[in-house]
Amino acid sequence: MKKHIYRNLKLFVRTLSFKLFLVFFLIIGVLFAIYTRLNHNLQMDIFEEMVQHSAYRSGDLIKYSLHRLMLLNTRDDLDATIKTIGDEPGIEHIRIYNKEGEISFSNIDSEIGEAVDMKAEACFVCHSVEEPFKELPVELKSRVFQSPDDQHRIMGLIIPIYNDPECSNAECHAHDEDQVVLGIMDVQMSMKEMDEAITDGENEALSIGFSILLISIAMVALAVYWVIYRPIHELRIGTEKLATGDMDYRIQLNRKDTLGDLANSFNYMAENLKTAYGELKEWSETLEERVQDKAAELESIHKELLHVERMTSLGKMSATVAHELNNPISGIVNYAKLLQRKVDRTMPEAPEKTQIIERLDLIRAEGLRCGNIVKNLLLFARGSSAHFQENRLREIVDRAVSLVHHHTELAGIDTSVDIDIQPGTLVCDFDQLLQAMIALLMNAIEAMPHGGKLTISATNQKENVLLSVRDSGPGIPDEIKDKIFEPFFSTKNDNKGVGLGLAVVYGIVQRHRGKIWVETPPSGGTTFQILLPLQQEKSVSNTVVET
Repeated sequence: MKKHIYRNLKLFVRTLSFKLFLVFFLIIGVLFAIYTRLNHNLQMDIFEEMVQHSAYRSGDLIKYSLHRLMLLNTRDDLDATIKTIGDEPGIEHIRIYNKEGEISFSNIDSEIGEAVDMKAEACFVCHSVEEPFKELPVELKSRVFQSPDDQHRIMGLIIPIYNDPECSNAECHAHDEDQVVLGIMDVQMSMKEMDEAITDGENEALSIGFSILLISIAMVALAVYWVIYRPIHELRIGTEKLATGDMDYRIQLNRKDTLGDLANSFNYMAENLKTAYGELKEWSETLEERVQDKAAELESIHKELLHVERMTSLGKMSATVAHELNNPISGIVNYAKLLQRKVDRTMPEAPEKTQIIERLDLIRAEGLRCGNIVKNLLLFARGSSAHFQENRLREIVDRAVSLVHHHTELAGIDTSVDIDIQPGTLVCDFDQLLQAMIALLMNAIEAMPHGGKLTISATNQKENVLLSVRDSGPGIPDEIKDKIFEPFFSTKNDNKGVGLGLAVVYGIVQRHRGKIWVETPPSGGTTFQILLPLQQEKSVSNTVVET
């Protein structure tokens, strides 16, 4: 418990608020001490001056009251009067010294007739110089000293008794006219009541001043608490909350000053930290999923690279095979046609003639089919010149639909077109994109021999256009989706398909710097998606690209 209190006290002493309060306290304390000291000195000077003037008046009254008695030289009356005055409150001593320094009259009988030392405090004022003063300056007429018992102060007043004409002409005790000072009267007044009054006044002033000091300190402490300590304490609590992970804590400090701006900056920082922490937490939580996505993306890229490499190798091989087969197949077709004509002209009508012509026609048809295969092989292997220019996508789609209209009509397929792109044009090779569209449409028609629905649509995807060809056929199994764009791969079992149509489409899309993929929704059917850029790079435009 003691350690906890000591720790809190130590932390409080280190706070900025306590240091500011201590500075203000020291400043107020020093100013109060200086004021008290100056006020004390001023009050002392004022009181002493007042007492001094009062003493002067009292001394003059005593002098004037004794003046008549001294002229009449009635020593008994003079002595009685001095004793009566000496018994008055506030009068310590009253003495009259003659020229020789003897005490002629005193309120204390034992002192009468005694000669005082010229260095005594009553005589030293006049005889401290080589020649005594004939006219005593005002500031030297009074003196203040401690009482013999050291309990209070005494003010001594020296009143010279001058040789007035009345004294030098008096018959009773005439003095020499050349004698200036006949003696002095020393009146000593107690300053006990004044000192007590000053002490009481000082105590009262100290009490009032100390009360004002305490009130001032309390007001300073309250001001420091509200203006400095409280907002800084709120800021400190906010930083501690933020350090412990409480990102929702906000400082409620409605002030239009530097500390208010600091609180607003803290809240702004806390909001940014909360956002960053949330993003970091979300990223951490989805890290595994992102890693899996990246792994799948890398695997897809790897498969695509393998596919491109396979396509390149097959293209080279196909070019060689096509070149070697083209001439023999052309010869077979031509010779079959010649033999068919010769048999038709030279042989008489007979059942064997018809059979021979049918077999020759079959040879010619199969030869033409092989020729088409060789033609597709050459097209796949070498590609064709790509001439890029702006073309209207709707025109390409409509041309492809019109070319396959006979097939869709025979199969009972309902065709719909929805082209909604802005702008309506894109940079492409018209013939190649038309060839790709025809291949995709024929592929969809062959997937719906008993009728269905064929939908062609296009929408904008940022700086690209997404072209979709959707059929309502049986769909493509997942296990063969990765193979459908490979050359010579076909799902047709009637030997009508060569397996080069989608491979050619893939090559055309690649030459257009696009992407193609296939989707089979759960509802059935197949959708081929082609993503093409609206604009082609300069390095691609008007060039010949080979697979």
